[in-house]
Amino acid sequence: MNSIAGRLLRGLLISSLVGGAVLTIVVIYEYGLLSANPPPLWKTVREITEHVLVPFGVFLLLFGTGALLVVRRVEGQLKGIAGDVRQAAQELRSYQTPPDALPRELTPFTEAVNELTSRLAAHARRQEAFAADAAHELKTPLSILALSLDKLPAEDAAPLRAQIRALSDMVDQLLLLARSNAPDTAQRRSLIEPDALARRIVAELAPAAIQAGRELSVESDNPAPFRGLEEAVAASLRTLIVNALRAAPEGSEVIVRAGPGANLAVIDGGQGLTPDELDKLKARGIRADRAPGGEAGLGLAIADRIADSHGGELVTCQPAYSGLALRFPAARPA
Repeated sequence: MNSIAGRLLRGLLISSLVGGAVLTIVVIYEYGLLSANPPPLWKTVREITEHVLVPFGVFLLLFGTGALLVVRRVEGQLKGIAGDVRQAAQELRSYQTPPDALPRELTPFTEAVNELTSRLAAHARRQEAFAADAAHELKTPLSILALSLDKLPAEDAAPLRAQIRALSDMVDQLLLLARSNAPDTAQRRSLIEPDALARRIVAELAPAAIQAGRELSVESDNPAPFRGLEEAVAASLRTLIVNALRAAPEGSEVIVRAGPGANLAVIDGGQGLTPDELDKLKARGIRADRAPGGEAGLGLAIADRIADSHGGELVTCQPAYSGLALRFPAARPA
């Protein structure tokens, strides 16, 4: 009996046993049941029943009923606040319990929780501001480096320019991840159409696919819209497509499938990743052996965290086919 109602009933049972024992001793003394001339037994039983057991039983019944009603009322208030907290958690926003929403005895607990959520929200805002400042500060030297590469021979500058471009893209993804985890994300989210998003990213990466000798196409399978930061989800999908173009054999086709539901899958003709291999690539600091410079490892980790901030996850498409998918089962529809 770990519930409040269970503990209340247990307390009433113990109180009734103790009270019954005390009343029994008092009755025995008052009626002289242990004296040399005790009253008739039937009279004693009637007196005890009428003047002790019945009033005491009615008192316990009324007191227990009233206490249970109070407990149920408080339980209902707690469930209502818990629902509001879950709603706030899904929308990644802080929640402050109203001061008069619960009994006064719970005020120290609600104040402590409110202080915790306030400090977490402030910390999240500081983290987002830091990420934005860091991204801005990193962009400047990267741009200078890119311009400085013009002084080098083309064959020497090309690989360095590719690495700088990869670093710039990574900075953008980290900034999008910070924005996805911000406490006011819910106010900045818009309706995302998976099919339209897939077609936009495929059109954007079509030249890179042609240059890599791969075909890139889009399929639609009953996609369902959901709310989120479109550019953040787009960055995750872009990472999956770039990795697929690199992993797929030359001349093969990479398919971006929108749906079913709030899902986006990238299917390629490569070896694919098992769930264990994908979990390793999601970890921070783990690099993909198949990805030059480790771009896929950190990119997949960021893509997974962006999906997680939207109530989804990055999963492998195996054993059905080779590829990766962004699934948003917990994403709230419009």
